[in-house]
Amino acid sequence: MLNRYWLVICPENRRGPKNLGVTAFTAIQAKTIAKEELRRLGWQHISDDEVDRAEVVENINITELDQNHVIPNMGVVARQGVWFPNCNS
Repeated sequence: MLNRYWLVICPENRRGPKNLGVTAFTAIQAKTIAKEELRRLGWQHISDDEVDRAEVVENINITELDQNHVIPNMGVVARQGVWFPNCNS
């Protein structure tokens, strides 16, 4: 079963835009998908090590995420892949 994962890269702003939202079957898969997508996008401001060390929140309640930036800019959370930033629309 697919789950929503919130990867906390920036603990100072746990629900904000410096973190990642991924839908996957497991937390390990979520981190793998996130690293592959970040590489594909050429994003170097989040390293593989940061993703590996990220706190994982499973089945995140998306209504708790940042209302001004995350919510309006996220993709489809029911589809496997990175939904914040929006990489799966």
